Amino acid sequence: MTSESLNDTEARIIVRERLKILAIGFYIRGAMVAFFSLFFFIYAGFFLAVSFVPASAWNQPPRHAALPAGSAAPAVTPTPSPSSITTASPRAEGPPVVIFRIIGSIMGGVVLLMLALACLTAYAGRCIQKRKSKILIYIMAGFNCLFIPYGTLLGVFTFIVMSSPPALREFDSAGS
Repeated sequence: MTSESLNDTEARIIVRERLKILAIGFYIRGAMVAFFSLFFFIYAGFFLAVSFVPASAWNQPPRHAALPAGSAAPAVTPTPSPSSITTASPRAEGPPVVIFRIIGSIMGGVVLLMLALACLTAYAGRCIQKRKSKILIYIMAGFNCLFIPYGTLLGVFTFIVMSSPPALREFDSAGS
């Protein structure tokens, strides 16, 4: 064996290990995004559930009306006098239901986007394993660069490893 073929074999082994680590990184990143999207799902469910609370439940009358300081308990009289009749205090209305439904819908949309990102990131890891669809891998690496710190590290390392000549040869030989 010549020295050149030995170096080429070493480079192929090294790039295969790096690609394997990148694929694992994409799987972990996809699982993390899917897990954290569940928190947004809980918030979306909360806002949608609160929107179905009836308006009468927002303003319950106080159970024990406090008497003003220095006043005695009202006397019980057979006929009401004008001084014993109290006017009902105006009740504030509950928050508008549509606000809760809009916020819940926005949160639901965020959950769907995060789940799509998680699925595409995991699929990019699968594409690295199968040595296909370089464009999708580059797109997902670039998109994951927006999410500091883990996504940025994953994206930058993906660009570094995927642009090396042995990795390009690895993808080209798998495509043939």
